[in-house]
This record gives sequence, structure tokens and C-alpha cells, in this order.
Amino acid sequence: MPVRLTWTKAARDDLLDIYEAIARDQQATAERIFDRIEAKVALLGTQPRMGVRRRDIRPALRMLVEAPYLILYRTEPDTDEGPLQGVEIVRVVDGRRNLTALF
Repeated sequence: MPVRLTWTKAARDDLLDIYEAIARDQQATAERIFDRIEAKVALLGTQPRMGVRRRDIRPALRMLVEAPYLILYRTEPDTDEGPLQGVEIVRVVDGRRNLTALF
């Protein structure tokens, strides 16, 4: 059964910033990247634990890659087994950034 997906304001803002920065010069590319990120996030609805844990950044954080971007998210509850209630997308950032500086 799919879990509920939610986005933080920061994550939505990140996605919009990525789109706008690319669209200034390449509208079609911006749309393609936006769609790829949204499709990857949609997979979390049925495969919420598919991301790699990133306890080095934050204890409950998981990460999915949609190169060159990283989708940082957490599950509710933060467990490796059993049913989940939801997934919250925390940030969507360029993978070349200093991730620990985000938090």
C-alpha cells in the first residue's frame, strides 16, 4: 500500500529554484529535470526505504540520487522494518554541495 508523500517548504523551494535556474537558458531541459525528480520522489510512495541512510548528516535522513541532484527525505516512523505512515521530502539539492552545512 502506498505511503503518504509530503514536501517541506524548503524542498519545494529547492525544486523551484533548480527549475528556474535551468529554465533561464534551457526550458526543455528544466522541464525534463523537474519531471525526473518528481518521478523519483513518486517511487518513494511504494518503495519508501529505497534511499540510502545518511546518519552522518542527520539521524533520520535518507537520500536518493537523481544525478546531479540529491533528494533528502525521512520516513515516518524512522525504522528499517514494519509499516510506514509517510515520507517527507526534506530538501532537493545539488550533490556537489556541502550537505552537512544544509542543516
